[in-house]
Amino acid sequence: MHAKTLSELPHPSGRVPLLGDIRSVDRHRPTQHEAHLARELGPIFQRLLLRDRLVVVGGAKLAKETLDEQSWGRVLVGPLAKLREIVTSGLFTARSSDPLWGQARRILTPGFSQAAMRAYHHAMQTVADDLAVKWKEDPDVDVHSDMTAATLEIIGRAGFSTPMGLLGDHAAASQGTDAFVAALSRVLAWASESTNDLPVIGPIREVFAAPGIRRDVNYVRGFVDDIIERRQKDSSVENDDLLGLMLTTRDTETGELLPVENVRDQVLTFLAAGHETTAALLEVALYHLAADPSVGDLIVAEELSDGAALDYDEVVRLRRIKALINECLRLCPPAPGFFRIARSDQELGGYLVPAGRAVFVLSLAAQRDPAVWGADADEFRADRFLGKRLTASSPEFFAPWGTGPRSCIGRQFAIHETTLLTGALLSKYRLTLDKPVELRLRERATLRPEPFRIVATPRGRTR
Repeated sequence: MHAKTLSELPHPSGRVPLLGDIRSVDRHRPTQHEAHLARELGPIFQRLLLRDRLVVVGGAKLAKETLDEQSWGRVLVGPLAKLREIVTSGLFTARSSDPLWGQARRILTPGFSQAAMRAYHHAMQTVADDLAVKWKEDPDVDVHSDMTAATLEIIGRAGFSTPMGLLGDHAAASQGTDAFVAALSRVLAWASESTNDLPVIGPIREVFAAPGIRRDVNYVRGFVDDIIERRQKDSSVENDDLLGLMLTTRDTETGELLPVENVRDQVLTFLAAGHETTAALLEVALYHLAADPSVGDLIVAEELSDGAALDYDEVVRLRRIKALINECLRLCPPAPGFFRIARSDQELGGYLVPAGRAVFVLSLAAQRDPAVWGADADEFRADRFLGKRLTASSPEFFAPWGTGPRSCIGRQFAIHETTLLTGALLSKYRLTLDKPVELRLRERATLRPEPFRIVATPRGRTR
């Protein structure tokens, strides 16, 4: 039996001649809508807008096939391609053929080693301490605001030796950072929505949005330029953090330093992608801990002491918190999917994907596929990953950090800071929801919860 063509793929009902599947477009929650379509249409389907055919892979088995680096490769399409207009040669946005990508990756890899994580631990702990003090003074917690502040502070203090002015003694100096966060949020929303906009209407909307986006882009670039310029003028700071590596380390292959313009791209990448994705992960974790406080009670009883500071080795051993984090990543991956391109003609689910054709691997759907994750695949179960070790031969699809040589370089940084912050806060506070609320995700090139509030009650007391 011959493989079918991509034009024969299932598609949403109500296709309109010439315009295609225009009725199925959701520009505000595109990947969540596609995850629903995956349950309806099957593990591989199409969406057609004008002549643009998007092939979506939402089944775990087929998604795993695309991870084979011999047959499939990474391609820059969608919101990341849009962000390339702003961050030309960042680690996530540069093309693999760009020599600066390889140079930056080689220079920065030692900055994410275990030894580097040990060095960053103290700076991360200071952020956890500052956040705990803030919650003691005001137990009514705006989770979105506080996780934005905490993740930016960790990147600033640990990665750039630069407090961002959002927590602790530096909080009075946060005006510039607040404006940076607001501008960055608008840019991320633009990247997501413009990629998934309607034909004809989208380009018109883009024209009206362009002046504001240019202002925001210039602001975030200027903010990063100021961080770099201050470091270059300050000889008292050791160059053993990420910014120091980028400014002073010569590439082992070329012998060259990174151009300052590329350092700016990398710093902006860490500030944007690093804070946004980790904040999203922390918010999902805090939601589930507050929605069911018994989950946190169990973690405290088995793994945490009476609010004492956690050292590096203790954080590494927090297996229940790491299982919780993996379950949050499975259900709500901050990066909801990624594109893969066929290196040669490939058969995927009975359909021929020609060489050079890209498909969108929808992690949000594949990581919830009941065929491999079970009938309760949509349910949050914090112990799901306890004792589970996923390998290449495991049937489950789990790729929240991407795949291959372009997978997230900051994975260990994000896991360590999330584990540390979660453990440090849980050891001091019992978390409850301010009021019953459903976890809703918004899309700004990433998946991140809509703002919600929790109550932090000191351990040993009742509310």
